[in-house]
Amino acid sequence: MGKLRMELSDFLKCRVYSVMFGLMAACGYGFAVTHYSIGMDDTAIPLYFEEGVAPYVGRWSMFVINRIFHMHISDFAPWMVELLSVLILTVSVTLWCVLWKRICEPKVTLPTWCYLFVAGIFLTCPLISEVFIFYLHNGVCTGYGLTALALLCLLESLSAGKGKRRQAWDILLSAIFLTIAVGFYESFMIVYVIGGIMAFFLIRRIHGRESKEEGYSPRVLLWIRNGFLSCAGSLLARTIILALLGRIYHLETLEKYDVLYRSLFGDNFRVEGELIMNLKRFWMMYYVHGVVYFPITVLVIALAGIVIYSLYYCIRKKDIMLFLCSLIIVILPVLMSVIEGIPTHYRSSQYVPLVGAFAVLLIMLELERRGRWLKGIGYTALAILIFNQCADMNKWFYVDYLKYQDAAGVMKQVAQDIQAGFDSRKPVAIKGAYRVPYEIAKDAYCSFSSPEYRLICLLTDPIDPHLKEKYYAENGQGYIFAEAPIVSTLQWGITAFDGTCGQLIEFWKMHGYSFRCVTDPETIAEAERIMRDENMPGYPQKGYIREEDDYIIVNLEHR
Repeated sequence: MGKLRMELSDFLKCRVYSVMFGLMAACGYGFAVTHYSIGMDDTAIPLYFEEGVAPYVGRWSMFVINRIFHMHISDFAPWMVELLSVLILTVSVTLWCVLWKRICEPKVTLPTWCYLFVAGIFLTCPLISEVFIFYLHNGVCTGYGLTALALLCLLESLSAGKGKRRQAWDILLSAIFLTIAVGFYESFMIVYVIGGIMAFFLIRRIHGRESKEEGYSPRVLLWIRNGFLSCAGSLLARTIILALLGRIYHLETLEKYDVLYRSLFGDNFRVEGELIMNLKRFWMMYYVHGVVYFPITVLVIALAGIVIYSLYYCIRKKDIMLFLCSLIIVILPVLMSVIEGIPTHYRSSQYVPLVGAFAVLLIMLELERRGRWLKGIGYTALAILIFNQCADMNKWFYVDYLKYQDAAGVMKQVAQDIQAGFDSRKPVAIKGAYRVPYEIAKDAYCSFSSPEYRLICLLTDPIDPHLKEKYYAENGQGYIFAEAPIVSTLQWGITAFDGTCGQLIEFWKMHGYSFRCVTDPETIAEAERIMRDENMPGYPQKGYIREEDDYIIVNLEHR
């Protein structure tokens, strides 16, 4: 720990790194910190951390922290949570820089300030905005740091001259940190594996120390063994912890909520063609969308750069392992999608910022050997990229803020209309599919007449001419390439968790309105039948609210 404190201190004492990195954090996240929004999951915080839905779906770490330290995580605390998340994320990203610097030195030494570009690409990756809009995203921010610590411990287990007992202790520590990280978000397992491959198999074999007597062991099988033991120990510990929490807090009672684990492989091997379709959709989301979605553009370029770089050194050093490892970095996310049975959501793609940062690290290592002019050009290009990432991230945070303002305005109007013309003491059944207005989410659309869409057709039609149709907007106004910006809290809240509109009732409560929701399934089905059979107008047309004998129907269908 003393060595780690010194290494972190080196980064913090470097004024260029600390000041400029803080400025990047302010530019990338300043709007999100100062303009809070209430969206999906914000209304369900007590459900997650008081009733125990979080550990029930496998994300136990924050639940346990709340229970042990009584941190009132279940209290909604905008601004403070966002600010804390950004601070945690900056430390976590710096820990990754510590890991990479420890691997590279002393054979290749980068000035500390140069890691600013690596950290900046990581911190400002716009895809983080897809998960940052969810409450308690600080679990993701913390997970990055814990995964880096797990890899640092794994690295220490490979130190030359260490006894077996000390190696075992380092592997155990690695497994502990990884277990907690995966308890925040299960996607950190793939971050750990990819990060380990980057650090131990690429940097170490290309730029690391050569001596067997000092530094870290060059034996590939030892790396694989220790990494496997850490992963296996983490998965075992996770299984035991979730079983214990289930017994202690009686989590089996939460079966009434529609938040069950996904079955292994989903329908990949039960439904004909499902596996092929999931692979095609992964190709669309993480490669084809690079035509129109900036963070995926950076991802595709970064992956291509890592593969080409590894191939170059594979030929130069006659080490086939380098090229194979770069291919594994490309393939692993695809395998995760196969195991989950669905294409990995953007909000679960924590490996994407890591890949971009690693590609930049490789660039920095090469620039360090070049002349002043080439360095200047490279640094300028990276600074422009970071600026563009900050701008893109702020764009999506602004869209989320507008989404919230729209949702709050709609629910305020509905509440006032109910209070003005109906018996507000009756429970409410809210139905219909409210869509985010096109004017708000237009940046997530690609026009059918655009050259970008024609390129998408060119890339996908030879594989499946109907594949792109899955991303057509229901309003017919274009092709949708982002996920979170086009999903309304109102659309989610109509049936979230238990098939009732309870989360929209909570949304009302957070804005000063008190209503009850219909919970009887037969009554909800009856309300749907009335809306369908009598062709009830949707919001905000006259008649979008209807009063029955025992309840009120609200139709939020709005296009």
